[in-house]
Amino acid sequence: MKTDIFTMISKTIPNWLHADAPASDIIISSRLRYARNIAGYRFPAWASDEELSEVFEMIQLALEYIQQSTTTEIVKLIKITDFTELQGEFLLERHLISPDFFKIFKSRIGKDKHLTTSGIFISNDETISIMVNEEDHLRFQVICGGFDFDSGFSKLNLLDDILDSTLRFAFSPQYGYLTACPTNVGTGLRVSIMAHLPGLVLTKEINQVLNSIWQLNYLTRGLYGEGTDTKGYFFQISNSITLGQSEQEIIQGMKNITTQLINHEQRSRDFLLKNMKTEIEDKVYRAYAILNSARLLNSDEALNLLATVRLGIVLQIISNVSLETINKVMILLKPANLQVFYNQVMNPYERDEKRAALIRTILQTSEN
Repeated sequence: MKTDIFTMISKTIPNWLHADAPASDIIISSRLRYARNIAGYRFPAWASDEELSEVFEMIQLALEYIQQSTTTEIVKLIKITDFTELQGEFLLERHLISPDFFKIFKSRIGKDKHLTTSGIFISNDETISIMVNEEDHLRFQVICGGFDFDSGFSKLNLLDDILDSTLRFAFSPQYGYLTACPTNVGTGLRVSIMAHLPGLVLTKEINQVLNSIWQLNYLTRGLYGEGTDTKGYFFQISNSITLGQSEQEIIQGMKNITTQLINHEQRSRDFLLKNMKTEIEDKVYRAYAILNSARLLNSDEALNLLATVRLGIVLQIISNVSLETINKVMILLKPANLQVFYNQVMNPYERDEKRAALIRTILQTSEN
C-alpha cells in the first residue's frame, strides 16, 4: 500500500477523542447531523448515475466556495472512486461515513470510475464530515468530544446556513426539509451520543435504563450505529423523531436524556466502588495485565479489555495511563485502522499479532 491521505489521517487522533471534554469519562462524543436534498433532483435511491454525478459536482462547487469565503476548513475530498474497500472500512471505523454509505460504495465497485456519484469531505480535525449521495444528497455531521451539543450545533448550523445560501434544498412549508426516510422529515436533525456505560452493565441495570430511554422514543444502538453490535460497554443513543419538533426541542430532549444517563452511570460506578471494589480491581488489573503481555489479540477482545481498563482509570484504580491514551488505542486497534496505520494489508493472524504489539508499545510508552 502506498502512503496516501488515509495513511496520513491514521497518524492523527480525531479531535473529539481528546479526554478534556465535558463528562468525557462517560460520554465519549456528541454528534449532530443534518439530512438535506437538492430541490429538483430525485433522491439518490431513485436517481440515475448521471443525476447523482451532477448533484455531486454541484455540492463540490458549493463547498469550494465555502472554503474560499469562510474560515470553515473542509479540506479533504475523497471521491467514492478513489478508495478501496479497506479504506472504506477505515472511514467507517472512524465514524466519518455511515454503514449505509459503505454499502453504497461497495455497490459501486466495478462500475464506471470516471463518473463520480458520491464522496466525502472531511475537516482536518475530523469533527466535520460531509457525505454526498448517501441515502440523501447531503448528510453532514459535527462530532464534539464529551457532552457538548451547544458548540456542535453552532458549527453545524453555520455550515447549514452557508450551504443553504448556495444550494436550494428541497423544503415543504407543511413538512419541513424533505428526506428519503420519513423519520428524518422536518428539521432533518439527528442528535446522538456515544456513551461508555460499564457501571450499568456490571450492576445489571443497563436493560432497565435502556428500556426507559426506548419508551421515550430514543434509539439505542451499537458502536457503529444501526444494525451493529454493542461492544466494550459502548452504546449510541439518538433521537428517533424530527417531524413536529424544532432543533432546540430535539437538542434539549437529548440533553435531558444524557444528563439522566450520566447520573445513572455515576451512581452505578459509586455502587461498584463501595460494594464490589475488590472484584472490580481484580477485573481491571487482569485486563491491564493481559494488554501488557498478550502476543495475540483480536479486535473484540482488545476492545473489551481496553474498556475495562478505561473504567479502572476513571475510578482511579489505574493512575499511570491516561484516558486519552486508551481512547487513542481504541481507534488504532480496529482492523482497517490497524492496517492503514501500518500501511500494510494483513490477514487476521497478522492483525492479531500487530494489534497486541502496538497496544503493548503504547501502554509501556505511556507508563514511562
